[in-house]
Amino acid sequence: MVCDKCRLDLTAHRECREVMLRCPNCGTIYPLKEFVPEMDDDFEEEMGFVPMDRI
Repeated sequence: MVCDKCRLDLTAHRECREVMLRCPNCGTIYPLKEFVPEMDDDFEEEMGFVPMDRI
């Protein structure tokens, strides 16, 4: 998954109660729902390491 502007790989970023994808270069934030069709096992594994509170 890449930034539409910079074409760089996006990184997972934790915001309050949400996880979003952010470009490390320009800072553009993308909601995860935009990438649902592209999510695979590798993505799911990476998201498992994003710290978050589980209620």
